[in-house]
Amino acid sequence: MKLRISIEGQSYDVDVEVVPEPYAGSKEFESGLSVPPSVMRPPPPADTRPEDRICRSPIAGIVTAIAVSPGQRVRQDDPVAIIDAMKMQNTIGAPVDGVVEEILVKLGQAVTSGQALCRLA
Repeated sequence: MKLRISIEGQSYDVDVEVVPEPYAGSKEFESGLSVPPSVMRPPPPADTRPEDRICRSPIAGIVTAIAVSPGQRVRQDDPVAIIDAMKMQNTIGAPVDGVVEEILVKLGQAVTSGQALCRLA
């Protein structure tokens, strides 16, 4: 099909192919290129200090859930653990983007304010 389009006062003749509807969702149109994980998750800022990579409990309580495992990628504020304090469930988020290197607490463990929960790489 031929069409004529105008852009900023200039006319152009173009050929347009009409694709039948069944092919719209076909995998034939996918590029087959894989997107590296580094593009999907940008690296943490260069000014991140080593102490920023330790997720600490802001409150004293009991660890009722651990939401991550070693090697798992997390983004800032993704849930890391749930701490029960005064009959309230408090979700603790990751301090920065990174990969969980080590979990420092166990399920059911009592933690104090400021205690390290996990370390990120």
